[in-house]
Formats: sequence, C-alpha cells, structure tokens
Amino acid sequence: MIKSPVAKLLTAKAVAATLAVFVTGGVALAASSGALSGPTSSQRSGTSQPTAPPTGTATSTPGAPTGLANLCRSLASEVASLPSAQVSASIGSQAGLEQALASPELGQVVSGSSYASLVSAANVSTAVPDYCALLLGLPQLPQPGDLTQLPASVLIEILPAMQVSAIGSILTSLPAPTLAEVLGELPVTGLSQVLTTLPAGTLSQVLTTLPAAGLAQILTTLPASAVAQVLTTLQASALSNVLTTLPATGVAQVLTTLQASALSQVLTALPATGLAQILTTLQASALSNVLTTLPATGVAQVLTTLQASALSQVLTTLPQAGLAHVLTSLPAAPRSQVLTTLPATGLGQVLTTLPAAPLAQVLGGLPAGALSKVLGELPTSALSQVLSELPASLLGQLPTSLLSHLPVG
Repeated sequence: MIKSPVAKLLTAKAVAATLAVFVTGGVALAASSGALSGPTSSQRSGTSQPTAPPTGTATSTPGAPTGLANLCRSLASEVASLPSAQVSASIGSQAGLEQALASPELGQVVSGSSYASLVSAANVSTAVPDYCALLLGLPQLPQPGDLTQLPASVLIEILPAMQVSAIGSILTSLPAPTLAEVLGELPVTGLSQVLTTLPAGTLSQVLTTLPAAGLAQILTTLPASAVAQVLTTLQASALSNVLTTLPATGVAQVLTTLQASALSQVLTALPATGLAQILTTLQASALSNVLTTLPATGVAQVLTTLQASALSQVLTTLPQAGLAHVLTSLPAAPRSQVLTTLPATGLGQVLTTLPAAPLAQVLGGLPAGALSKVLGELPTSALSQVLSELPASLLGQLPTSLLSHLPVG
C-alpha cells in the first residue's frame, strides 16, 4: 500500500513527467534544507506581477501561477486577521503563513466567493492549505493528508521547482513497481541526472527498493559514466544488495560496462559473501572480461578476499586464456595466497588447464618454499601432468619426493 500522500496521487507517468522537466528544465539543484525555495517566477501571460517581498519573507515557488500565489497570501492574511485563528507570527513571514494556512479557521474563510478560483485550482477546499503551501514555497505542508486531493496536473506544474531533497522524498515514498515504472519512463539523460544527483542514502534506498527486473532495466540503460558514479556512491551493504539483486545477465552487463578504475573500486568495496555471489553468477566470458579488466592490485584484492570454494569456482570457470592472464598478472605474494587457498581438486584443475609457458611463469614466480607446498597439495594424476610441463630450471628446485611422480619416458 502506498503510504505517502504524493505517491497516492501521482501515477508513474505523472512523476516521470515531473522528473523529466526537473532534470531538463534548467532548475538548479541545491542540496539545502526545505522542500521548495527560490525567487518568484517570471510573470505568466494574463496574471498580475506580485510585489517583491521584503528580505527574509517567504517567496513563491518558481514556476507557480503568480495570481493564485497572491490569492493564497490574501487568504492567509484574512485568516490571520481573525482573533480565533491565533496567528502569532507576522503574516509576511514564513512562520506566519504556515500558522494561517494550518488554522482551522481557513475553512470558513476560503468558502467565500473571492477564493473560488483557488478552490477550483486545488480541486476541493480542503486541499487549498497544501496547495497554497506549495505555491508559496513553504517547507512544510499544513495538512499532508489532504495532498491526495490535489489534481496531478497541479503537482506536475509545481514539483519541477522542488529541491533535490524533495524529489528524493517522492522517489523513496513510492512502492517498488511504481518506482520502477517512474524511473523507466525517464529519458536516459534525465535518469542519469536524477540518480547521480541523489545523495548516497537516498540513492541506496531508491535502488534497493527496485525489483530485480526494474533494477536491471535502470542500470543497463545508464551510460558507463553514470553507472560508475552511481555504484561508487553506494555504501558496501547497499552496493552488495544492488548487485546481488540483479539477474546474472544484468550483473554481467553492468560490470562489463565499467572502466578498470571504477570496476576495481566497486568489486573491492564488496564484502566477501556479496563478492562471491556476484562473481560466481557470471558466465565464463563475462567473468574473464571482468577479471582481465581489473588492474593487478584489484585482481589480487578480489581473489584473496574469496573463500576457498568460491575462489575455486571462479578460477575453474575462467577460459584458459583468461585464467593465464589473471594468474600471471598477480604479484608473487597474492599469487601464492591464491594457490595455497584453493582446495586440491580446484588447484589441480587450475594448474592442468594452463599451457606450459604461463604454468612455468605462475609457478616460477612463487616465493621461496611455496612451489613445493603448492605442488605437494596436488592429486597424484594432476601432479604428474604439471611436472611433465615444467622446465628443468623449476624441476631442479623440487625435492625427490615430488620428482618421483614425473612420468617415465
């Protein structure tokens, strides 16, 4: 059930239209407090130009109909003049306007013929307080529960002037299917600007709310630079949630879109369980693409983070060329850690998959003592096959207990 009043009112297309205007209409995105702010809009044809308020007073929302905004001020002033309204602040101030619009006496005043156009615009008289609060750029709605009575067209006209924090509030109030539809309606440029503008906490809430199909659609639609910015903005837990929610094809498309630095930042930020789940969902070609794109330090950190079973699954999934590239790119210490972490069967499969030249490079670059330790873990059949591929320079470093497994002839 949609809890937010705005969410109850706006359809996906309405919100999407609002966001599209928001991101393409040149509205400045200021990350400051309050839902709405800004100077009075340019005069619309057929409406009167309002008098500029003194410094420190509330100002109308940019883009709001100025005639109706002035009528809202008149309404608030008339309410404030009633002793029973108990408006203590100056009606020229934000506090005074908020008190007047929240007063129960407003219902009696707004029923007068002078405010018929205001009631008509708001749809019903009970929606007038919130409508006026939006028009006047007030940070709080007097009667949030009545916001659902406003026509969607009214909010579409006013919401584009809202600050980014308010846009975030709308998105985080929507249920998953509606949120996916809203974001899916946006053009690519608008979608990129909305997601890359949201603060980390709001972005996390939006992306982790999306269902798998919607999340995949959104992330695979974004250009590479926006995907990188979005993913590297997320905290580790949210990043893991997002990537493990994606279907395998979505994960593959997203990760293979990233450049080396962003890919490294994303994968090395993941906790071990999330990293394992993500890498083990990838098909061989995508997995090879991802691991061979990473810089050597990133490969080392990723592989040494994995537990034995996940590490074995990842390395044994790689095609021969990708496996050779990954292992030969590792510095000696993490390469030794990777090989000694693998279970015997996985180690045997990895080493017997490598051609002779990269096999010699991988084993020959191990720290002192590690070569015998690694080979000593191999099953007998795998050991014999590996020994038969090694050059004499490496065989000369081995004890006779291992050399006894060299194939005869």
